[in-house]
Amino acid sequence: MKFSFSLPLIGENIRSEDRNAGDNEETVRIKEKSRDIISAGVNMLLAPTEGITHERLDEISRDDEFADLCSSITEMTAELAGDKAEVGGLIAPSGIEQYTGGIFESLYFDYLEKITVLKDSGADFILLNNAGTLGEMRAAVFAAETAEIPIFITMDVDEDGKNVTGTDYIASLITLQSLGAAAFGISCSEGTEIQAKLLSAAFAHAEIPLVAVGALSCCSKEELTMLSESGAAIFFNNAGSLDSDTVSFVKKLSVRYDASEEKDSYAAAVDREAFFLFDDLVLSEPLTCSYRLADDIIDMDDENINSVYVELYSTDDAAILADNASMTRLPITVHSNDAVTLEAALRYFQGRLIVDTRCDISEEQMQQFSEKYGAILY
Repeated sequence: MKFSFSLPLIGENIRSEDRNAGDNEETVRIKEKSRDIISAGVNMLLAPTEGITHERLDEISRDDEFADLCSSITEMTAELAGDKAEVGGLIAPSGIEQYTGGIFESLYFDYLEKITVLKDSGADFILLNNAGTLGEMRAAVFAAETAEIPIFITMDVDEDGKNVTGTDYIASLITLQSLGAAAFGISCSEGTEIQAKLLSAAFAHAEIPLVAVGALSCCSKEELTMLSESGAAIFFNNAGSLDSDTVSFVKKLSVRYDASEEKDSYAAAVDREAFFLFDDLVLSEPLTCSYRLADDIIDMDDENINSVYVELYSTDDAAILADNASMTRLPITVHSNDAVTLEAALRYFQGRLIVDTRCDISEEQMQQFSEKYGAILY
């Protein structure tokens, strides 16, 4: 979804630091912290809704309060923000690592339920913070697109740009921006210098604003400048509290993001790698979807090809491709003459596919699939 916020954005979660506080005490502390944050001049206020899940509420026999709790906290945040700050509704990572079609759809509907409540209660955007797998990121983006609200997604990565699930941040950026994510960012426990280096590498491919997540309240002005110069245009403080001097300084930093600037984003992807493409693809001999598909894909080491070509004849084939393609060392091009099969492949493949335009499917429908699923038409 198109990014419509003024940059730079800077803010933090208004959650109380006291994990043992009761509901009423928690509400009072949230209000106090929010007033302090707003007074400091932030222009982004994040409602602490990430911990509200059916599973957690069911453990304490309060699952029937799910929508009411999401709504009340978001409405309170929106009231506190007034016209001084954008309001973000937080959603949590799923913790699921494997995605069959059924699991993916279940997660999509879970996210859609919560995102819809957050939007209806006053959220201006959604934030999936510290995301795990590319599958859950894609499900969240699809849900936000359905609800027609912008979504920001962030990952916590190591010095190689991988998170705990092995998901690569550049591959995630390439995939998510093609689906319509509004912003993407990272946190990095390796330090600000490493984080800035990773952001700078992402900036070369970013068609959407980048987010720097971290203990910004503890960063020096030199470190904040480094993050800005590396491409960060949104700053999310996740520890301590921001003071007015820090907020004022960040607001005066230059913003490198330019929506009209062309970026190197012609790339396919799987969760662990992005594949930047040549002008001309040299396709492999066609592969069919069988129990050997993973081995067949891994064995593709012919120097004369630069894309694996897979033919799909049914939705079962689409499921096999989604389940077995993550270890590929080459981008994947798919062909199907059945629109339902092709759409299933695009929806459940956790990455970004190339589609052979010689499919016996109308040009209009192919273009619709490309726009909805971020596919590259070739």
